[in-house]
Amino acid sequence: MGGRIYYGQTDYPLSAAGEAAARELGEFFLKNKISFDSLYSSDMTRARRTAELVAPGMDIAIVPELREICLGEWEGRSYDEVREEFAEIYEKRGMQFDSVAPPGGETFRELQSRTAPALEKILAAHESGNILVVAHGAAIWSLMAHHFGLNLNDMFFFALDYCNINVIEPTNGRMRLLRYNWSPLP
Repeated sequence: MGGRIYYGQTDYPLSAAGEAAARELGEFFLKNKISFDSLYSSDMTRARRTAELVAPGMDIAIVPELREICLGEWEGRSYDEVREEFAEIYEKRGMQFDSVAPPGGETFRELQSRTAPALEKILAAHESGNILVVAHGAAIWSLMAHHFGLNLNDMFFFALDYCNINVIEPTNGRMRLLRYNWSPLP
């Protein structure tokens, strides 16, 4: 057994590759004079560290509701191990991410029920300006599904790479997607 592991809310540090990508992104923002009026981050170590590197010196407002999805008993286990030990629930969850959770974990619908109100609160606090929100893959997917009417079960069909940017703006009571999974880096 081995390979990739589930690490939803396990508070691992940002990897060396993640540190390098965040630094490069921060340098891109600085070089191109892109600044932010406010900075928000999940309370998890890897998100906070990304925020520190992308926008050095800015105060970070911590929002625990932006945490990654909780994977319960699957946390820290390899994909192969989970597929073997939890075969039935694994298969069922693969068909219904929105409503099936790993034992002791969250469904994507439950994740969305905490991330969407958190983002709404952030947006309500700002009439305008550039707001940077640093979160995790599943949290971001849940927000995209919420704002753009996507089915939570389809979210894994939309690639979402580490340290890439999604730009949205409120327009006439709705969200407008300007960029998705974008990277200015080579």
